[in-house]
Amino acid sequence: MPMDDENDTDRKKRSPMIKGKIRIKQFLLAALIAYLVYVAATAVLPPMLRKPISQEFANAVQVSDYYGDEPCVDRVALVETPAEGFDTRLHMLDEAKERIDISYYAIHMGQTTDQFLGAVLDAADRGVQVRILVDGQFGGLTKSHPAYAAALGGHPNISLKVYNPANPLKPWTWNGRLHDKYILIDDRLLLLGGRNIGDKYFAPAEFEKQLSYDRDVLIYNTAWESGEQDSVLSSVRQYMDTIWNGENVHLLYQKDTKKGASTRQELLTSYHALREARPALFDHQHDDYTQWTYPANRITFLHNDPHIGVKEPKAGYTLGKLLLNAKDSVSLQSPYVILDPLLRSQLEQLGQLQIETRILTNSAASSPNPIACAAYHGDRKAIMATGAQLWEYQGENTIHAKSYVIDDRMTVIGSYNLDPRSAYLDTELLLAIDSPAFTQHFQQVQDSYFQQSLQAGTEGGYIAGTIPPRPVSGLKWGMIYALYLPVKLFKYLA
Repeated sequence: MPMDDENDTDRKKRSPMIKGKIRIKQFLLAALIAYLVYVAATAVLPPMLRKPISQEFANAVQVSDYYGDEPCVDRVALVETPAEGFDTRLHMLDEAKERIDISYYAIHMGQTTDQFLGAVLDAADRGVQVRILVDGQFGGLTKSHPAYAAALGGHPNISLKVYNPANPLKPWTWNGRLHDKYILIDDRLLLLGGRNIGDKYFAPAEFEKQLSYDRDVLIYNTAWESGEQDSVLSSVRQYMDTIWNGENVHLLYQKDTKKGASTRQELLTSYHALREARPALFDHQHDDYTQWTYPANRITFLHNDPHIGVKEPKAGYTLGKLLLNAKDSVSLQSPYVILDPLLRSQLEQLGQLQIETRILTNSAASSPNPIACAAYHGDRKAIMATGAQLWEYQGENTIHAKSYVIDDRMTVIGSYNLDPRSAYLDTELLLAIDSPAFTQHFQQVQDSYFQQSLQAGTEGGYIAGTIPPRPVSGLKWGMIYALYLPVKLFKYLA
């Protein structure tokens, strides 16, 4: 009996504690549910309400403005291979005299990144004023790599800013990404395209993982010494200034740190070792940008609005107007193709106009992005139903470039993917290049990728070609099918 009384006493003591724990668990569960509802209401649902193009912007887009009758002040060259992409960047940085503007979506740490950042620091040591702008969620030079960020931001001649860093209390900001990729050197050189910074884009000798084949265009302003404002470089600089001074960016590491100073020295050491190993890369005695480039009648800068949140699809709308102005043919390349009403309508109109349309994208085997791949395969038949020829790359690596060719005259290259995110959510850049000579050269380069691709058939397979389809593992197909339904529901965020 005393034992039973003691047990009753213990139960009575424990009962409030148990009830208290239950209430805490219930409160935490309710808080989690409330937070998820908050996220859905502010981050997931708003992008579903796509903004239409305003009549004012539509009226302002005149296709004739993107073509010219005589050569302009800008000349253009294609920077295609991984080695060319790396060498061009370091050669340009070494030429800077007064200022460098750099903006990238992602900077992945590795050997070539160390050397690239070392080149930036070397320029800053020479007195060049440097501005670096990266995405706040995927940029790399953020608090996720504080030593690298401090090494740059702590230098007196470098200002480092991040665009829209992640904030768990503001879910409506999560979809705001800086997808830009460019380098401006003084008022003389611009390198813009789809490449981020990292070993998978530049293929150093020791790198053994899957490469990401991308491309840039180099723009040379022949009138840079006169200070004329007719160059497309002026438009890109103004765009950089607008974002740089906007409310969505934040300055990082204005003061030096011990770890930053140590990392800075490591980056410079890596860069100086490269200079010793490859002195020809930094020899400017025989530079001839006129000989290295093609003339252009006009080069025009296209971009989305720089604010975060749902945007008018300005870059995609303008690209569509240029494509629909084609006389005979267009060729579209994007790492994946995900339909939204605007893109679907543009492809259908191309079919109705009987403009030969070829689309080059990754196969399931070459795509490194299972979410985007699942969304693309959900739209595969609908894309072909527009009348477009759909080609899928079968190489061992992946294609990441975004390029659009109109007849034999215009090439459009930049960061813009054929997907809803590029159309409505991200900052995006394109250069519309009216240059028959450059376009002819580019078509020859792009054809080499088509030769490594197969045309998709309407029954899900491929039309017989000269190369075998690259096999896809059962595990990868399983992942794609598992993602199919959720991605279908939320593909506007893919």
